[in-house]
Amino acid sequence: MKKSNHRVEVKIDANPDIVWDIVGSGTDVDKWLPVITSCKVEGNKRYCATADGNFEEDILEVDQVNKIFSYFIPRQHLLPIKDIHGIMQVKTVDADTTIVSWSWTYLVEDTDDLKVREALNGLGEMGIKGIETFANHLVN
Repeated sequence: MKKSNHRVEVKIDANPDIVWDIVGSGTDVDKWLPVITSCKVEGNKRYCATADGNFEEDILEVDQVNKIFSYFIPRQHLLPIKDIHGIMQVKTVDADTTIVSWSWTYLVEDTDDLKVREALNGLGEMGIKGIETFANHLVN
C-alpha cells in the first residue's frame, strides 16, 4: 500500500459561523452526508453507521480559531483505503459565503487510487453541498 491524498474545496452560499458550528460539533453528519445513517459523538470518538455497517473515528483536533476539524478512521468499509486522516476547514468569504475544504490522507493500493480519488471527489462535493443545505435549513 502507498500513502496518498486528495482534497475537495467548494464555495457555498451559507453563513460561515453556522457552517463551522455544523463541522466543528462533529455531530449530525447523518444530516448532511447521505451515506451516513446515524452519528454520535462520545468524548473524542465519533461513531457512524451506514446501510452497510458501522465504523468509528478518533476526533484529533477541533481548532475553534482556525475552524479546523481533524479526525482519523483506522478501518471502514466504504472504500478500499485505510488509516484515513481527514481534515475539514471552514473559511469565511463574507457573511453569506463560505469555502469548505475537505482533505484526506490515506493508505491505498496503487491500482485503486484513481477510483478512490473519484469516489472522494463525489463524497466531498456531496457532503459540502449537504452542509450548505443543512446550514440554510437551520437559518430558515
